[in-house]
Amino acid sequence: MRFVAVLDPTGSWAVFDMANEEPAELAGRVLIGLTPLEAWWLTTAANEEAGCGEAYPLAPQSTQ
Repeated sequence: MRFVAVLDPTGSWAVFDMANEEPAELAGRVLIGLTPLEAWWLTTAANEEAGCGEAYPLAPQSTQ
């Protein structure tokens, strides 16, 4: 997979682009500071659009 969801040191989530080793961007927005659900959804959508494998089978567990 090209895009992965990662938990950052602040406890929020980000979508990371493994091809350029930087946080992913969508419509000019850097995909950091996300909830677990946002990170899962955006990672899945980005990988599907890029044709990079299957979507994540499960959403990350919420810490709420």
